[in-house]
Amino acid sequence: MKGQGRVFKRGNVLWISYYLRGTEHRESARTTDSKLAERFLRHRLKEVGADAIGAKPFVTPQMQRATVGELLDALARDLGLRGKFNAKVESLLKPLRAHFGEQRASQVTANQVAVYIEHLLAKGYTRASVNRRTQLLGQAYRLAIRQKRLTELPLIPHLSEAGNARQGFTQRQVLNRVLANLPGYLRDVVLFCFLSSWRRGEVLSLTWENVTPDAIRLRAEHSKEREARSLALEGELLSVITRRQAVANGPLVFHRDGKPIGEFRKSWSTACRLAGVPGLLVHDLRRSGVRDLIRAGVAPHVAMSISGHKTDSMLKRYAIISEADQREALQRVEAFREAEKETLQPVTTVVQ
Repeated sequence: MKGQGRVFKRGNVLWISYYLRGTEHRESARTTDSKLAERFLRHRLKEVGADAIGAKPFVTPQMQRATVGELLDALARDLGLRGKFNAKVESLLKPLRAHFGEQRASQVTANQVAVYIEHLLAKGYTRASVNRRTQLLGQAYRLAIRQKRLTELPLIPHLSEAGNARQGFTQRQVLNRVLANLPGYLRDVVLFCFLSSWRRGEVLSLTWENVTPDAIRLRAEHSKEREARSLALEGELLSVITRRQAVANGPLVFHRDGKPIGEFRKSWSTACRLAGVPGLLVHDLRRSGVRDLIRAGVAPHVAMSISGHKTDSMLKRYAIISEADQREALQRVEAFREAEKETLQPVTTVVQ
């Protein structure tokens, strides 16, 4: 009977069979002694009974063997099937595999996740960057639970991102110094990020089927906002695409010897240090591009169509005012007041 399970022989060893949530599970008792096998079966049935009343989830041997790396691979396949897998996701999964990949998924504890988060923060990652990684880890666990490969996931905290918005930006003269210290295959990537105000993931996912002679038309699955949009090719943007056409090698516009470009944090950090701007982020190029659009007097709705921002509030976050802007404004006000004083007529006091 399903409720009682059974002991049976396979080869020279005894095995047990029992049912969990309507599915039969079999595992070796690792003994030839029938009494020991029956004792092992009773132990398993007790665990199954506790699971049935919700007292304690039962982790099957198959669940115990599953590694975090296998869970992350399953997540990558699922995202791929749903058209949501891209180079940015792969760059986030790679360090997760390196840190947790070989570990049994059922044995990862909340404390181990907390230690990993502390490690990232100590290395200078922002809370938003940490959350993007741990979010994928949580997604992998939740997918495994839906697929009945696991019964529960460890506590994965979400860090508050309040006040986490950076105020970083750069200018073209500074960017030129950074470009000079980057590997050749990254220079056009970085320049395109700056000129277009696009996100790095959107740039790295560009394929030649997105490119027409006078514009780029980004498909919805390659956009963070999941909406298709276009970008006119003009000036230096057109020059970058023309240069990429000369070294085309496969479907990707930006590549490294025909292969996708993944995480390039180390190369970027080195180039920024050599250029004298340590701490500059690739995403600062997007802020800088948006800021230049606004300062050039481009209408907000046009700027949003270029950068891909969906709301005015997000656009305003990147309308960054620097101390240099403030200093220039104060100097202009002071000059205005000085000019105004020169035009004022002296007041004559009449003595009675």
